This record gives sequence, structure tokens and C-alpha cells, in this order.
Amino acid sequence: MSLHLVNALKRSWPCGLPAATLAGLLCACSHPDGDGQPRNDNNSDPVVRAIQGVKDQFAPSSRLAICNIGAERRGRELVLTGEVDRVEAKVEAVRAVERTGASVSDHIKVLPDERLGDQVWGIGCLSVASGREQPEHKAEMGTQVLMGEVVRVWKPSASASFRWYLTQSGDGYLSWLQQGTFVRCTREQADLWNSGPLLIVTAFEDRILERPDAEAQPVSDVVLCDLVRKTGEEGDWYKVELPDERAGFLPRKAAQDYGAWKQARRPSEENLERTARTFIGRPYLWGGNSPKGFDCSGFTKTVFFLNGIDLMRDSSQQARQGVAVPLDEDLSQLRKGDLLFFGRRARRGGPERVTHVGIYLGDKLFIQSSQRVRISSLDPKSPIREEYRIRSLLAARRVLKP
Repeated sequence: MSLHLVNALKRSWPCGLPAATLAGLLCACSHPDGDGQPRNDNNSDPVVRAIQGVKDQFAPSSRLAICNIGAERRGRELVLTGEVDRVEAKVEAVRAVERTGASVSDHIKVLPDERLGDQVWGIGCLSVASGREQPEHKAEMGTQVLMGEVVRVWKPSASASFRWYLTQSGDGYLSWLQQGTFVRCTREQADLWNSGPLLIVTAFEDRILERPDAEAQPVSDVVLCDLVRKTGEEGDWYKVELPDERAGFLPRKAAQDYGAWKQARRPSEENLERTARTFIGRPYLWGGNSPKGFDCSGFTKTVFFLNGIDLMRDSSQQARQGVAVPLDEDLSQLRKGDLLFFGRRARRGGPERVTHVGIYLGDKLFIQSSQRVRISSLDPKSPIREEYRIRSLLAARRVLKP
């Protein structure tokens, strides 16, 4: 179980909770994230098994769903606590524990947090916002949210200042965003943003300026795939507005109408390779999915998005998309554009675990973000071979339709 969940449990339970009870709850909340993580079930306790069954049903991956349920014995009563993102999970948890014969008191909270009011949506307002695994800057970055991206807002951090919020991006990924990196809004406001005259940034990087003048003061930087609202045109410039209502001018050459851009996507083997190669040399960044830095799955996600195909955020999730492609010694069944997955093979009864992804280019070559975006080979005789990747190749998936 992740450290942020441990800390959340410590904060949410009464001060007098015995250590043994907390230890049991941690076991109950520990489950596979759908990515090969080992289980830690206490199969001897029917209540623990019941809670685990609910978690497996409603949140097989803690990166994509919220189902943090614990139990505390108070006399003859079993108090269920924690939080879920669906009322169905709460109802099923109570029923599952009651089926064990326990007398249940339900204290499970259904998110979004009532303190948010009706502003339970948000829109990224920085070129790239860091989504953290915990509500603090020193925490691991799990993903990035780009300007104009709409997110679900689930709850504020425990701090009275509410400087961080647990959010969920369009691909389902949960992360903590700092106040000021996005603007909270209602569902209606989010829908209005999405339906507005949006521009997508097609330049790797550029700037929005106060005036339609290259020497003007900047309002914000922008990067590839950011979205801004178009409010007008002036010569070689678009007049634009950001989600936080900052306004300025963006060079016309740096962006396109978002609707027209989406209609123009033509996913093909050649286009995928062409897009992927434009990023060669870009640095590796754990949790990155922007031109400022990519992790392995952030790279593949961006390449496919730019060709009109949506991938999930993590390599272990991408490994379930598309259709399987058989692997033989000569890789004869692979086609350009197939996703290659690497990791640890099943051993000692443990599951296989996907830890890396790249894009096949043909002739045993593939492109990946590892150290930087680069081309490597699965041919043992190639000067750019990667022996570790050759040994750890687990599977291939075809997302492109024939």
C-alpha cells in the first residue's frame, strides 16, 4: 500500500486506535493495483476478505479508483470507515460485511467531499501541472495535467488551507494537484469550456503574450497539446483566454482549431513513427507526459494521442489495450506501431509485472523513453541493442486497426 494511504488512515482513525487494529486495517486495504503488485491479504479474517472483495470489484487499481475502507471493532459493533468514489461501493461494503454476521455501523464517506460544494470539477491552467502521489511538493510525481484538461475533483487535503486537491484526469488517473495549477469549477462550467472554440497548441513550446508583438511581456508558456479558448484573431495572432481568465495573444503558427485538428488525425504505421521520431532526444522524466519530459508510458500516450488514439496512462494499463500479438524469436508477427511491453516474468508463484513500454518500428527496432527518447534494437547483433530489454520483453499489443 502506498505511503499516502497509510498516512491518510492514520489521520482518519481516532487517536485511541490500537496499533494492532491499524495493522489489520492496512492488510485489508492492501491489494493489487492491476499492475502485478503483490497481494497482502489476511485470508483468515472473513471481514477482511469481505472488504477486500469490495475493493477488488470497485477499485482493482488504486491509481484509477478510490475505495479505501477500514473496520474498527467498538464493543459488539463493527464500524466501517474510509472513503469511496461511488455510492455503490459503500452499499456493497456494508452488505458484504453484514453477510459475515457482524453488526455494522456505516461511517464510510462517499466523495466528492461536501466542502467542495458544487465545484467538483477543474481545468488545468498551467502549461504543465505536476500531479503528485501525495499532497506535497516532495512527493513522487505520478502524472502531469496539461492546460485546458478537465479533471474531476474529489477532496481537499487535510490542511486547513486546502492547498492541494485529489483529482482524477480524463484517463482515470488519480493525483494531487496544488491550488493555483488548475481552477475549480462546476460541471456546467467544465462542459462550457469543452464545447467552446478551443485551440490546441501544435508547437512543441511557445508563449502567450500580452500584446500581438514578439517583444511583449509573456502571460504564460504553452506546450504541445495544451488547450486554450480562442476569442478572436489579429493578423498573425490568435487572441486567447486561459481557464483562469488570463488573456493574451498566441502566434497563429503555434496552434490549430481543436475540432478541425481532431478530424484531421489519420492513425497509421507511418504517421506513428513520424510522430515518435520528432521527440528523439527529449529527456526522460518520471511521471512526465509532455514535451518537457516523458516517462515511458507518457511518451507512448502522447504519440498515440497526436494520431487520434487514446491510451491509458500507465504501461501496465496500456498492456490491456488493443489485441495481443504473438512473439517469436524473429519477431515476425510484429508490425510497425505495435506496443512492446517489458518487465519481470512470473516466478515463485508471483505474477508477471509490466514495467516499461516502447513502440515497435520494424526490423527489430523500437523507440522508447529511457534516459531520453531514443531508438534501440532487439537484435542481439545490433550495435544499438539493449540486452536487458531483449531479456525482459514480455508481450506486444496492437492498437492500430487493420
